[in-house]
This record gives sequence, C-alpha cells and structure tokens, in this order.
Amino acid sequence: MRAKVTAAALAIGALTATSCVPDWAKRGEAPTVLLMTAINGGNTITSDVRLSNGNVCPDIATLRVENHGKNPQGPSTGFRGDMTIERYEVRYIRSDGRNTEGVDVPYRITGSLAQEIQEEGAATVSLEIVRRQAKLEPPLANLAGGGQAVVVTMFAEVTLWARSTILTTTNSVSARVQIDFADFNDTLTACPTQ
Repeated sequence: MRAKVTAAALAIGALTATSCVPDWAKRGEAPTVLLMTAINGGNTITSDVRLSNGNVCPDIATLRVENHGKNPQGPSTGFRGDMTIERYEVRYIRSDGRNTEGVDVPYRITGSLAQEIQEEGAATVSLEIVRRQAKLEPPLANLAGGGQAVVVTMFAEVTLWARSTILTTTNSVSARVQIDFADFNDTLTACPTQ
C-alpha cells in the first residue's frame, strides 16, 4: 500500500513540476528566449492612406527585441545564447472578425531580416509595417477621399523568427499593435523621414 501511495505522490509531483514551466521556456532547444517588448514604443500607429498631393507613404515602426536566458539564475552561455533574427511576417486582423485579405484587411507581409541580438542584450529593429502597395489596394484604397470621418482600426500582428548562433534551432515571437487608417487632412507633400 505504501509503495502505491509513494508512486502516486511521485507521479503527481512530476506533473506539477512540468506544469509550472511557462510555454516560452519550452520553445526550441536554445538556452535563450526571444522577446518583443515594444512596437512603436507602445503607441497606436496613425496611418494616412494618402498625402495632400496624392502621394502614398509606407508606415515604419520600431520594434524593441530582447534576448534573455531561459534560466535567469543560470550562468551566461556566452556566444551560444546569441540569436540572429532572419525573417518576419506582418498580418492584419480586425476585431469584428472580418479578416479576408485583400477585402477586409491588407495582404500579409513577409520578408527577410538580418539583426543579431547578443545574449542578455536588446536591439531596436525598424520594420515596414504597412507597405505602399497596401494603400493602393482594397481595403485601404477605399478610404482615399473619405477624410478623417472614415477611420478603420486594425491590429498588425508582427512575428519574428530568429536562429540561435550555435544551435540550428529557431525561436519565434509575436506581438500586436493597433493601427488607425484614414485619409487624414494634412499638408504633407513628401513622406516623413524616419
């Protein structure tokens, strides 16, 4: 009887121990984890679909990305813990559930990056979060001429994939930012410099 109770206690203890590990710590074999701690400084992006002279500008956002050890009490792994961000995706979402690309939301963006982040380090990455061509196609093109009275709010979900320097495993991280689209009244004739 005592052996059965001990075996049951060990099984429960093992289940409890594994359930306390957060999901991000289980991702990949790398000793570090990639975190996206801010997009656009935590602020909503205001996206003008047309300038006063009809020009179209992309929207650039800055991402703050950090690389931390999965075990904060453990020793630094040195070069093994460094990561290189290699690619990204931006996908658009509406809160009303209407999410057909090219009809309700712009088509997603995918692309390559090359940004190293050393272990226990951080980096700021600039990313084109809304491309010019998205503003020339539905649904954003439909906002042209509507003025500030017609605002469409969407969320951009940004996903980054990074490769561990020594190991060939990849880590990914996603975060969202709100974007308010409209044909805002402005006097600009050239795209803002970032």
